[in-house]
Amino acid sequence: MSQDSSRLYPVQRLTSQRRDQAAAELRQAEGELRRHEQRLEEILELRQQYCRQLSEDGAIEASRLRDFNVFLTRLDEAVVQQRQSVAQQQRRVTQLHRQWLQRWGEHRTIEHVVERRAEAERAEQARREQREADETARLLYQALQRGHLPGKG
Repeated sequence: MSQDSSRLYPVQRLTSQRRDQAAAELRQAEGELRRHEQRLEEILELRQQYCRQLSEDGAIEASRLRDFNVFLTRLDEAVVQQRQSVAQQQRRVTQLHRQWLQRWGEHRTIEHVVERRAEAERAEQARREQREADETARLLYQALQRGHLPGKG
């Protein structure tokens, strides 16, 4: 390959690195989203357990009921806050997914350009070699026509 396509190799490496970095960031954000969702499920399960316990206890004293309601209110606030965290992380994952798609597209574009240039260079090299072979054959044919054989003076 000539220098023409090889000059694009640093650009190709850069777009590859940017694509890989975007993919790593996306994977990390998706893992964080799963952790946020898992935490939300844990809070919801805890709330459900406490509500179940309240219904199973039957008659309870007022102070315990008040404490129970305070605790459930705090759990409800935690649920709201965790849902906001999940939504925020989902937005981040969406943003990073778009960024990864963009980086992937940039890299594929550069890859195609490099491939097309390399193919054009190979085709040009093949044409050049064919012209040289044709010229050698033409000169040999002319020499044979004149009775001059190569290597004989």
